[in-house]
Amino acid sequence: MKHYQPRKQNPYILPHHIYYETIWKIKGYYWMKERVTDIIMATPDTDGQPRGGGVSDPTYSKAVKLGDYSHVVRVIEEERDRIFPEYRKGIWDNIQHGTRYPDDADRRTYSRHKSRFVYRVAVRLGIYDDKM
Repeated sequence: MKHYQPRKQNPYILPHHIYYETIWKIKGYYWMKERVTDIIMATPDTDGQPRGGGVSDPTYSKAVKLGDYSHVVRVIEEERDRIFPEYRKGIWDNIQHGTRYPDDADRRTYSRHKSRFVYRVAVRLGIYDDKM
């Protein structure tokens, strides 16, 4: 299923490439959440053998990755929780699995709330600057 961005009367319009970049960040939510857990639980790979001459700091590398992934996960969770509860599951399932919106509300209502959600995630992740 394609993700369409409503063009009429939509104050949350994003450039096409930014919209899809944000959709893919949201689609990667479960993967990033799993990576956060993996990074926390991982132990350094050391076998006692010398490596190349470069300077390596595995703890710093893990901390940077952990910070990046956990920031994205936190933003997506916070913005998902801002969606009205009655639309949350329909919008989430539409983005994650490509399922149709439920029939309990009009498709345009779901599209409007989805656009707002994607827009807020894009702004908070720094993908889109709304001050331009």
